[in-house]
Amino acid sequence: MEGRKEIGSIQIGRATKLVVNSFPGRTGEELVDIRIFVSGERYSGPTRKGVTLPLSHLDELISILQKAKR
Repeated sequence: MEGRKEIGSIQIGRATKLVVNSFPGRTGEELVDIRIFVSGERYSGPTRKGVTLPLSHLDELISILQKAKR
């Protein structure tokens, strides 16, 4: 996708990682995509397991994740 920028990733298994990307949405609003990627013999790439949300909701998501850490 044009304008997609990988922010970072976390290796969560031998062939699985969580990838965070940002990109402009159809309306021009910046979006954040948090998705599981796999690497295997039959398929390598993004999975359906993930979420895309507007950048404006990121602070709220971070707050919720910090609660989970406690």
